[in-house]
Amino acid sequence: MEQKNIYLLDGSFTSGVKPYVDFESLVKHPLWGSQLLNLDEEAVYNCHRDYIKAGVDMITTNTYQASINGFQKFLGLNYCESYELLKKSVKLCKKAIQVEGLGKYVKVMGSVGPFGASKCDGSEYSGNYIDSMSTQELLDWHKPRIQALIEEGVDYILFETIPSIREAKILLKLLSSFPDQKACLSFSCRDELHISHGETFSSAVETCWAYQNQKQLVAIGCNCVSASNITSLLLSVKTENVPLIVYPNGGGTWDIQNKKWDNSKAYQINLDDIILWKSKGLKIFGGCCVYDSSDIARFRNLIDSIPL
Repeated sequence: MEQKNIYLLDGSFTSGVKPYVDFESLVKHPLWGSQLLNLDEEAVYNCHRDYIKAGVDMITTNTYQASINGFQKFLGLNYCESYELLKKSVKLCKKAIQVEGLGKYVKVMGSVGPFGASKCDGSEYSGNYIDSMSTQELLDWHKPRIQALIEEGVDYILFETIPSIREAKILLKLLSSFPDQKACLSFSCRDELHISHGETFSSAVETCWAYQNQKQLVAIGCNCVSASNITSLLLSVKTENVPLIVYPNGGGTWDIQNKKWDNSKAYQINLDDIILWKSKGLKIFGGCCVYDSSDIARFRNLIDSIPL
């Protein structure tokens, strides 16, 4: 992934789709935005459209909370229907790119969230489940999600908000089953030095970059972290020549009980931040929770303002 500048990723799907749905109901549902694949594909399309118009280089499937088990349990679908719904997420991305892309080649990221995202209790920000699950359980849960996205032709798999090194290594093991597939890996972090399960971010990057299928990884980094912690996280990485992916949340705190963000301490990202992060190896940048298409349009302007 060689380029003089930075690829722009989209923002939060739930924030981007907010104008087109009953937002309060959406975020209280166990499947969050992935339920819309079955209930309102027009809203999904409109969200992708808005991000494409904001100038992104990459858009993400709305499959972060999606799983075969989840679709079966909460939508009443059978296995085959659930599998096809995962594939549908890619088709909607490609449709939006074809119609709205104006000839620009926008890449599709297939979102694969951690097992904790399916628990609806904030576990992706602690990883507290990882030590009580077997490797085989996690392999079996993740594999059909990844396979469906790859079959439908995503450009990259995006392992995102991964709270622990162990789950990351399990995902990379699965990735090696698809040797032609490229991917990005992004950790959730608890502070300016550690990923959510407690390991240091630097050790997570080093361990996963040294894994046997390094050739399949195009970037490693962090997401859904406060932008105010990004500089410390990136500076902590001593492994050289690692391409980085970073897409922070709006800087607030997620209120699990009330299902909403407290954004009273949001950090405003500026051009100096982007230039510094680029010097550390930033290759892909976007937004996570709270950031919508208007924010991504601002990031487009920041990236385009970086001196070449």
